Amino acid sequence: MKKVLVVLVLVLVAGFLGCSKNNPIAPSDDPIELGGAQRPDFIDDRPEDVKAAFMLDFTEPVELDGSSPKAAKYALCIGISDYSGTANDLNYCDDDANDWTAFLQGKGYTVTKILDRSATKTAIESAVNTLASRSVAGNTIFFVYSGHGYQGNMITTDMYYLSYTWLKNKFANSTSTKMGFTFDACNIGGFKTALAKTGRVVAVASGTNNYAYDGNSTMKNGVFTYYQMVGWSSYSYFEGDCSYACTKMKAWGTANGVSCTPSYGDNYSGSLIP
Repeated sequence: MKKVLVVLVLVLVAGFLGCSKNNPIAPSDDPIELGGAQRPDFIDDRPEDVKAAFMLDFTEPVELDGSSPKAAKYALCIGISDYSGTANDLNYCDDDANDWTAFLQGKGYTVTKILDRSATKTAIESAVNTLASRSVAGNTIFFVYSGHGYQGNMITTDMYYLSYTWLKNKFANSTSTKMGFTFDACNIGGFKTALAKTGRVVAVASGTNNYAYDGNSTMKNGVFTYYQMVGWSSYSYFEGDCSYACTKMKAWGTANGVSCTPSYGDNYSGSLIP
């Protein structure tokens, strides 16, 4: 009888730990999709002096809007599959932004969505400024980017480089302690470190020198975004969803013979429920 009780206690303890933030439930055994493609290298054959003029690193912090409604939810979703010219076009980045938009709207967010040729430097900066101005204490903020990444930069449709320092500075004045960031792009890992701050969870599909991948025609997403969307069916909090997506993307990479390095940084106390 004592042995039975011990076993039951151990099972209950294991179940409790499995549901905790630091020990998320193991991913379900849903099948790993086969097929997909590496997102191609970003091509920029402009003269070096021209490229330098399109690289945005420093920017002033955005001033907070004291009149912004409190306890509100705001998000910005950017997805760029259609770049200037044709050499840099991608497959499913606009789908990634559409899916995140639908998910976040379902959670009560006011979402600004910018896709493809509309995702210019001017449009993105304006939307980031608005989002950052609303990142006051009590508000929940989400930022989503899917597109080309290159050497620690997001790339706009009109070929501007927006660095992780640029985005970090935009949110330097933020007082919100509930913020989620996710990036489905190549060479994007620098954003995870740059944006790390109390109250934030930052997910990235690749390291600083690694690739992100598009799924197959069944998945119709970037691989990382695809598993993030699937993960929400089992998890109500962002950290669990990130852990699931990282585990599943790595397994997808193994099954497809490629190396995937997704990760996330967690500086939120508790569980970040969108």
